[in-house]
Amino acid sequence: MKLSSHLLAAWAAATATALAPVPKECGNGVLYPNTTMDLPAMVNCTRHTAYQCLDQYNPRNDEFLTANATDNGTISLKCEESFYDFKVADNGGFDGSLVVPGPVKLKSVSIQGQLNREVDPTNLITIDFPDIVNITGQLNIQNADKLSSLKMPKLEIVLGSLHIDLSGGPGINLTFPSLYSVGPGLFIKGNVTGLEFPVLSRANFITVESTGKLDCTAFVANVVNATDPFVSSDSRKEAVICKSDTGSASMSLPSDSDSGGGPSFRANILLLAIFVSCASLFV
Repeated sequence: MKLSSHLLAAWAAATATALAPVPKECGNGVLYPNTTMDLPAMVNCTRHTAYQCLDQYNPRNDEFLTANATDNGTISLKCEESFYDFKVADNGGFDGSLVVPGPVKLKSVSIQGQLNREVDPTNLITIDFPDIVNITGQLNIQNADKLSSLKMPKLEIVLGSLHIDLSGGPGINLTFPSLYSVGPGLFIKGNVTGLEFPVLSRANFITVESTGKLDCTAFVANVVNATDPFVSSDSRKEAVICKSDTGSASMSLPSDSDSGGGPSFRANILLLAIFVSCASLFV
């Protein structure tokens, strides 16, 4: 339902002094640091609530706005809180290390190198977001063939997809100790020697392609229960697919249509365990 022009005009007049565009360094919602020196001011942007508000024709305006703390309750009636995109296309400005303390919730994180006529990979060796907990969109890291350390110890939720492509890089052990939910899919590629998601409980699809000695059999067994019941198709046969130098493995939790109304996957495993236990009594 559209708001009347009179109502919008009254609201705009009442909040005109309360709202202001975000500072220039906040990039109108996109944080795009080029060097380590840019980071403190941009990180500071995330410490203040940002809004996007209705314009006079009622669609949401793209402009990022800030308000002082005493006005937040009033402003949020016609505005909604918004979160920053964080993007890096590094070609030497971070001396090999990107450490971003402070942001807890971001719309997206994208680290992809320079995209000119040809891809110019980042020079990053380490990436560390020690405080990030929630990414409301995508986590995308690629064209990073020097990366040997990636840390996001507090990350719990990625509402979009998680896409990490470290093709051509050194061996890397990836651990996400707090991540329990990923949206449409989780895709990882590179010289991955270890991969751990100890508390993961939800992910639609998981695909891993490693040129390292990753134990795919163990990895698939550890994460398959986090995936949704799956119906195979011509384009994809399994919910979890893992390939590495040591071999390949794949697995799904069957959907009701795949199981034909019979016992569930977990029930079948339980019955198999009971059968093996009983059989051992007669050996």
